[in-house]
Amino acid sequence: MGYRCPACQRVLYNRRLTHCGFCGADIPQHLRFTPEEITALRRELAELEQRRKQRELAADKEAEDKDAKQRAEEIRRLISPM
Repeated sequence: MGYRCPACQRVLYNRRLTHCGFCGADIPQHLRFTPEEITALRRELAELEQRRKQRELAADKEAEDKDAKQRAEEIRRLISPM
């Protein structure tokens, strides 16, 4: 369902707001998120951010491990007899 401002008919891009982001008209309560929905959205966003940080840390560790492995291999090549 597309939620639209009753005054300007533009899509409501943020249903947490009390006023239309385009024309400034009041957004009726039935078109806005409830406090419970806002809490659930915040919780979900926090969980998504936590998972993003975990993926980023895992990618950083993988890159560090790869670099360390490459350095070790280069050292082995340099010190091994030909």
